[in-house]
Amino acid sequence: MQLEAELKEAELKEASIPHASQVAEVCALASSRAVTPVPPGKTRVAVLMSGGVDSSATALLMQKAGYDVVGVTGWLIKSGSRCCDTGMVDAARVCEQLGIEHHAVDLRELFKTEIMDQFPASYAKARTPLPCSLCNTLIKWGSLLNYGIKYLKASYIATGHYARVVETEHGTRLARAADPKKDQSYVLWGITMDQLRKTKLPLGDYTSKEEIRAIALEGQLVSANRPDSQDLCFIPQGQTAQTYLSNFLVAAPGPIIHTITGKTLGEHQGTHNYTIGQRRGIGIAADEPLYVTSLDPELRVVYVGPQSALYRDELTASQTNWLMDEPPTEPFEALAKIRYNSQATPALITPMPDNQVMVKFREAQPAITPGQVLGIYDETNTYILGGGWID
Repeated sequence: MQLEAELKEAELKEASIPHASQVAEVCALASSRAVTPVPPGKTRVAVLMSGGVDSSATALLMQKAGYDVVGVTGWLIKSGSRCCDTGMVDAARVCEQLGIEHHAVDLRELFKTEIMDQFPASYAKARTPLPCSLCNTLIKWGSLLNYGIKYLKASYIATGHYARVVETEHGTRLARAADPKKDQSYVLWGITMDQLRKTKLPLGDYTSKEEIRAIALEGQLVSANRPDSQDLCFIPQGQTAQTYLSNFLVAAPGPIIHTITGKTLGEHQGTHNYTIGQRRGIGIAADEPLYVTSLDPELRVVYVGPQSALYRDELTASQTNWLMDEPPTEPFEALAKIRYNSQATPALITPMPDNQVMVKFREAQPAITPGQVLGIYDETNTYILGGGWID
């Protein structure tokens, strides 16, 4: 990893983030730590720790459940990030409190290439990305799971996500969390069945965030009162997504056209500044509320229209992943979800060639957005059966 050499770089030395030197020290120590053998009669679990209360409480719960626990933190961003400054240090402190090993894994280059660089690239193609879902698939259940299993000799990984791994008569399933307000099953759609069987999600059985904070407070963990993170970790604090994107995408003006009348209503400064369903900040005056209905980055056109023009009753999605031992080959009825905060609604799901799927909704849905995630749930809305990227 060449961490010691990298830590001498001027970029890190001059970084203005809090605890930058502590982050460097934590990473250097954690990455050079020798891996202790798994104690006889114990099962090792590698807990993926961000330094937040959820992952900290997960480590404590796994320890109380009798597992041999090791903490693992991905070093994702070179500098200026909220998750990789205090979070890295807090994760190490919690591990010290619990008397467990802490390992830092240098994934900065991978995170930049596969997550950060894809963010502006998606907007340039008029696709609104969901980086956290991609990070779960590639980073947490990709590199960090492999590190935990192969290098740390863990049998499982555990995370602070709110979902449940359940054994049913149909095999292992990924179920919604007991607390519907905190359920995160939607962003875990990309986990393979093999990865799911190696996963522990202890927070999914709790019914409120207050219970989790109480567990952390009882354990006197330093992260017990740390506020929840709401924004994308790689966007500097105080910046909007549009401001961040302006560092990578050149303004390309074009017309704003009414999708029904065909009339040009104004001019925009780049399709990347808009997303399907957007109402505020369009930059034009009209007699009726207007919404962004579609984007054409090649012709540099932003189409707008009334709310009724947002509704569609079908979609296709690609790179489909099935959380079932036997992926479906025939059309079936299920519930489909098109964004994190939307409801799962009845639809006919039709598997297609090339790992695609077609979804036909019983009732038209608003603002189906390319680049977002399709989540497919069973008809009881208990288990997520799979998902894909909306085209």
